[in-house]
Amino acid sequence: MNMTEFAAKVGCSRDTLRFYEKAGLLVPVRTARNYRQYTVSDLATYRIIHSLKRAGLPLAEIKHILQLRSENVSATCCADTLRFITGKHTQFIDNQHFYAALSGLTDEMAEALTRSTLSHSELETMIEQIGELDDQVI
Repeated sequence: MNMTEFAAKVGCSRDTLRFYEKAGLLVPVRTARNYRQYTVSDLATYRIIHSLKRAGLPLAEIKHILQLRSENVSATCCADTLRFITGKHTQFIDNQHFYAALSGLTDEMAEALTRSTLSHSELETMIEQIGELDDQVI
């Protein structure tokens, strides 16, 4: 499929696809007329990029993960990948705890905002607790 079709299918802009290509993340084949032609494999790659971006990984780390798909499995590759994945796993667990605490706090805020007796100071305290979430999770 061409760039316009692919962008519509995945729900992103053509500029985003150009950016990913320039970064070496998503490199479609080129036709004889030098048009980009996206494949099912490119669709899978885009989904990986999208998920990893949503998880908060920077593009350099996403590129690293994508490169692992084409590397030969070696002891060095396995050790490097294990070290990387272990660090990311810890980060994901920390994020999970943060979002769970944030979710609980926003539930409390939503419930409090429905009461007619909510005071400004109560609301202010809840808002300030958002800034303290990192301290609680760590």
